[in-house]
Amino acid sequence: MDYLLRGQAVSVRILKAILRSGRIGHAYLFKGPAGSGKTALAKQFAKALLCLNGDSPEGLPSNSGTELGCNECPSCVRVDGDAHPDLIMIEKDGTSIGISAAHSMLKEVLTRPFVSKRKVFIIKDAETLTAEAANALLKLLEEPPAYVNFILTTANESAIPATVISRCQVIPLRAMPAEAVAAYLQEVHNVPEDRSRQIAALSDGSIQKAVWLLSQPDGQKANGEALTDKVMNGSLVELALEYSKADSGERQKLLAALQLEFAEKLSQAAMEYDKRQYGPDNSQAAVLKRNFEALKAIMRARQRLSANTNAFLVFCTLFMDMQRLNSEEI
Repeated sequence: MDYLLRGQAVSVRILKAILRSGRIGHAYLFKGPAGSGKTALAKQFAKALLCLNGDSPEGLPSNSGTELGCNECPSCVRVDGDAHPDLIMIEKDGTSIGISAAHSMLKEVLTRPFVSKRKVFIIKDAETLTAEAANALLKLLEEPPAYVNFILTTANESAIPATVISRCQVIPLRAMPAEAVAAYLQEVHNVPEDRSRQIAALSDGSIQKAVWLLSQPDGQKANGEALTDKVMNGSLVELALEYSKADSGERQKLLAALQLEFAEKLSQAAMEYDKRQYGPDNSQAAVLKRNFEALKAIMRARQRLSANTNAFLVFCTLFMDMQRLNSEEI
């Protein structure tokens, strides 16, 4: 788990300071981009809160590393084995966390801890709480038992009611640095260094996206080539309308395929380009620039979709840019 948190040194230091101070809040909100290690860090913090040595010097986190618990007591061992009765994970059922999950939380809150001094609830993707579930959670946050702690995670803080956020201590996480993503791919998936760096550069700081790109590189490349051909030879309006109707996950997969396609083209063009042989007006330099501009256009489209810009307009703009760049003379 250490490799998942290497890029979150600031957040880890904040949590260590909280644990050492002994002033533990009832609720925390871990906010950060998808794939930034929010759940891994929440689990580490929960392990520290449940640690049976937490009140002794050996149970306090060291200044180095990302581990927060003692990792030796029965409680820490159970957390690592996903078998701790006082750690309750709340996850979405389908696309949301509904009122039934809130009712389950209420029952668990009223039951005292079995092993540790506390009970910890990790609510993953808290932005998916329905209005009813959010209201029920708010009541729990207003007057929780002394032995209960909540840890919420989110990639979209704006979708969580302000009344819920106001009752949480917010712990910000950043996107994973590319070097941390590359190190994870090398250590866990045995990916060669060059390949891991290439995937990390396309991952947007997300471990999840990096693993997804790794799992289907050939398919992604084929999808990117096929879509590029459609853009160059089809109706931009019809194509933009088709992809704007897809769900957010499919849109991101589409753009990831294009991003990988043009990143590989850019890499190939860079290897073929020799500035000692070619001048700035040479055709090979133009190829290099054209693929770079296309990659920038794809990344802009991803950012605009993440900002909830109209999907149809985003795809129209992207496909027009791709056609324009393709028609430029070399």
